[in-house]
Amino acid sequence: MNRFLTGYRGLLWAVIGITSLWLLLTPPVLQAAAAARSIAVTMGDYKFSPDEIRVQAGDSVRLELTNTDGVTPHNFTLQAKAAGLDVNVDVDVGAGKTEIIDLPPLAAGSYSFHCNKKLLFMKSHREHGMEGKLIVEPTGRD
Repeated sequence: MNRFLTGYRGLLWAVIGITSLWLLLTPPVLQAAAAARSIAVTMGDYKFSPDEIRVQAGDSVRLELTNTDGVTPHNFTLQAKAAGLDVNVDVDVGAGKTEIIDLPPLAAGSYSFHCNKKLLFMKSHREHGMEGKLIVEPTGRD
């Protein structure tokens, strides 16, 4: 038995080293993925559903945007630069398609989002009522 272990000592140490390295590096990645809150948003018939999204300040948010219209393209526009934040989201979502966007942690406040699509000589999708609010609530530590 001792001869067996002696012959495979290098392999054993390699397996232990690789496993230890994997255990050290994996938890932060899993924690980061678990921290993002995922929210499904459908876009169609000139509306967002839900049209009000509530999250906690400091949380990372993943939006899964699905356009349920068969022909009409839509867009998700969120501009928070006016509030002093470096957030400017402008994502096109084709008919029947899904796009995923990750929002950075935001400060508490209320942010408007809308669809910026418009056909020539027609009302814009926003003028048809395709807009909503992202409400970022304080965490209690704020």
